[in-house]
Amino acid sequence: MYPAIDLAAGEKERGTFETLLTSPATRLEILVGKFGVVVLAGLLTAVIALVGLYIGVMQIREIPSALLTTILGILELRSILLLVSLLIPTTAFFAAILLSLSIFSKSFKEAQSMITPMMIVVIVPAFLGLMPGMSLNTITALIPILNVSLTTKAIIADTLTPMLLVEVYLSLIIVASVSLVICAWIFEREETIFRGS
Repeated sequence: MYPAIDLAAGEKERGTFETLLTSPATRLEILVGKFGVVVLAGLLTAVIALVGLYIGVMQIREIPSALLTTILGILELRSILLLVSLLIPTTAFFAAILLSLSIFSKSFKEAQSMITPMMIVVIVPAFLGLMPGMSLNTITALIPILNVSLTTKAIIADTLTPMLLVEVYLSLIIVASVSLVICAWIFEREETIFRGS
């Protein structure tokens, strides 16, 4: 969230956004660079969290051996690779939305106040995915965030079917692409970039 806010609204406040736009780089190149930084920051955070979880679990001596075996089964290489592969389009989706809102904002503070309520929008479907009785099917595989939550649950339970995984990937890639196109459209508009100047 904060790299996206700083890379657009923060630059507007510092007055460096206009200077960046006068460079020989096209607006699309500038946007792709900013988008790449936000995606990389999101993925790096997720990978650090997974590594921290693994190290933390290995450091606790009081975990019963049966529970430790179960946890390590969840943290096996196949599961981690599947989870990280889900994170790539999900992170791209959120990076484009966050950048769009940040570009639209006049200031860092306004961007924060616009982006913070998005947490509720993310938490509700993620929480629904954790409820008993909810499972991944052809309909839930199309709903962003809920599909990631349910796919994660299926990966951990080792009940994931390849066709549903493909449907989830396609859904996430389409949603990420649409959000990036919208972000590019917002970035191309002069009245949006110089809003409040």
